Amino acid sequence: MIEEFYKKINGNYELAISRMQNDERIKKYLNFFLIDESYKQLEEAIKNRDCESAFRGAHTLKGVCQNMAFTELSEVVEQITEELRAKQFEKAKETFSIVSLKYQKVIDEINQII
Repeated sequence: MIEEFYKKINGNYELAISRMQNDERIKKYLNFFLIDESYKQLEEAIKNRDCESAFRGAHTLKGVCQNMAFTELSEVVEQITEELRAKQFEKAKETFSIVSLKYQKVIDEINQII
C-alpha cells in the first residue's frame, strides 16, 4: 500500500523505507505532512508577492519533501527555492503552478491511504 503510494507520486519508496524502517512509521510521517504549514506559507507569500517569505516556505517544504523521499515534488520545489533565492519572483510564480499540481497530487494520494 505505501509502496504503491510512492509509485503513484513518483517518489522513492526504497529511500523512504531505509530512513523510516517500516510502513507504519511512514504513515505516521504522511500524517505530519498533511498538517505541515510550509506549502501554505509559500502559497500565501506568492499571493502577497513576498519573495523572502516565499523562499522560507519553499526551502522548508523542500527539506520535508526530500526527507519523505517525494522525488518528483522535491525536484520542482528545489527549482522554485533556487528561483526565489535568486530573486526571480516572476519565474518562481510560474513554477509555483507546477508545485501546486504536484503537491495536490501527493495530498490526494495520502488522503486515499490514511
